Amino acid sequence: MAVADFFYRCAGPNCGQVKHSSEGWWLMWTSVGEYSIPVLYLCPWDDAVAEQAGSLPVCGEMCAQRLQSQFMGNVRENELRRSGT
Repeated sequence: MAVADFFYRCAGPNCGQVKHSSEGWWLMWTSVGEYSIPVLYLCPWDDAVAEQAGSLPVCGEMCAQRLQSQFMGNVRENELRRSGT
């Protein structure tokens, strides 16, 4: 598939905006590997990072904040489940 055939859609909740330029776009992803705990990463748009499995395209600050909030809620919910509270 040619690079021109790729398109990115914002992963923000209820957004779905299609990326037309890298201006203002960000990438987010999570990992547990290095620290053995869930970690959320955020970086300015980078084509190489965008192609990595698990990276989420984000159109701007509001969508990034919403995804961060979801991540934090999921981490807390999982901690409560494990503790049996």
